Order: sequence, then C-alpha cells, then structure tokens
Amino acid sequence: MNSYKKLTYGGLIGALVFLGTWIIKIPNIMGFGYLNAGDGVILMSTIILGPYAAIPAAIGSSLADFAAGFPFYIPFTFVIKGLMAWLAASILKGKTPTVTKMVFAFILSEIIMVGGYFLTEMYLYSIGGALASVPGNLTQAFFGIALGLFGSVMILRSKIKRF
Repeated sequence: MNSYKKLTYGGLIGALVFLGTWIIKIPNIMGFGYLNAGDGVILMSTIILGPYAAIPAAIGSSLADFAAGFPFYIPFTFVIKGLMAWLAASILKGKTPTVTKMVFAFILSEIIMVGGYFLTEMYLYSIGGALASVPGNLTQAFFGIALGLFGSVMILRSKIKRF
C-alpha cells in the first residue's frame, strides 16, 4: 500500500482508538472504573499497520484522556499506548501471525499497560494508589486481549490489506 493509504488507515484507527476509549464504556466487574474498547482497537491495529500502529494508538488514547478531563495523564498515556502497539506489531510483523503468537504479543503489550500505569500512579499519587489501580488495569488488559484477538482473527480472515 502507498503512504496515502497508510496515513488514511492511521487516521481512521486513531479515531477508532479515541472513540473506543472515550465512548464505549462498560462498568468494570471489579468495581474499579470502567472497561473500554481502546486497547482492543490498538491491538487489532497492529495486525493492519504494523509498528506504525504506535502513532494512532498514542494519539487516539491521549485525545481520550484530554476529552475525559485528565490532561495530566496525556504524556504517560502517549508513551504507554504507543509502546503497547509498537511491541505487539514488532512481534507480529511479517507473515500472517498465528493465534498463539498474537496471544503472546498481546499479553506482553498489556503487561506494558499495567506496569506503565502502575509507575504513573506511583509517580502521581503513591504506592497505595498505584496498587489500588492494578486490579482494574488487569481487568482492562484481559478485556483488551479478548477483544483484540477476536478482532484480529476477523481482520486476518477478511480481505483487509496489511502493511
């Protein structure tokens, strides 16, 4: 695909990450905040865009923080979500990935998310605040992996071109 198509896909995926994070909210069964579809969209985007997925992941997630009224999280989210996408895409780059390889890549990416927000909360609040955020972030991680796997399998079965 040419660079215009890649840029267009990136813009669309960035918008989907934003919408999936900011609008699609499911109450967390653990009682900590809500689950969102943003991580699932990020993980799916790695199948289509490869390492370039880091850019729309970082921008879309950061815009959701801004829209939700949490601008102090933007620099942390930008790095964490960008690293998540870059890592998964780097592992999955090349031939059509197997489900096992996707599970491995997505779990590592979500470890970055949980660990990244743990360090962020520790910096912004305290060790207690950081520890309190772990159950909710783990639940979000499992939700993101499940959604990302389902969507990625559908993408691979479709005729959507991969970069």
